Amino acid sequence: MAPSSHHSNSSSDDNLFVAPAAASAIQGISIRHHVPVILDMDEGNYDQWRHFFDSTLGKFGLEGHVRSPTPSQDHDGEWRRVDSCVVNWILATVSKGVFDIVRRDRHNALSLWHAVEGLFQDNELQCAVYLETELHTLQQGDMSMNDYCTKLKRIAYQLRDISHPVSEPSQVLNLLRGLNPRYRYVKPVITSKYPLPSF
Repeated sequence: MAPSSHHSNSSSDDNLFVAPAAASAIQGISIRHHVPVILDMDEGNYDQWRHFFDSTLGKFGLEGHVRSPTPSQDHDGEWRRVDSCVVNWILATVSKGVFDIVRRDRHNALSLWHAVEGLFQDNELQCAVYLETELHTLQQGDMSMNDYCTKLKRIAYQLRDISHPVSEPSQVLNLLRGLNPRYRYVKPVITSKYPLPSF
């Protein structure tokens, strides 16, 4: 619908960007349309989930609910309703395993956000050890070349997301190391190139 000519466009646009969305508007939003990722410990998709969630919070002016505490006396009924919506959004976009770990009876969005963040950031070193081991021991076996490369790439993305990136040459060497023996003729061809081709 076109804006009414009786109202100033600049003032109504300013209000849209300054004030966070009202609880009544937030309640009708399907968070899965904005955050199409279910956060899962086994998927290593925290960084992806976080990007979608940060973008959605920014879109609706709700970053304050997960970024900085505000004095409880400043929390009116509207603020608490919006905060409950953000709590619901978080819980609706995590796996059952994550839900069971971070769920508490009385959560606000800020404490829940930090619980999820802590769950993934506190386990980074342990996760890195596990993923590095998986990366260096992965064998193609009966997997198709596409499945094998996809699995290697997924592990590399998971390591990158926890600040342990895998370099391109290492990725190529890991690929070659775990290849099915029927591809043994490929190894000397690829390793004879300098620099190594990208993954």
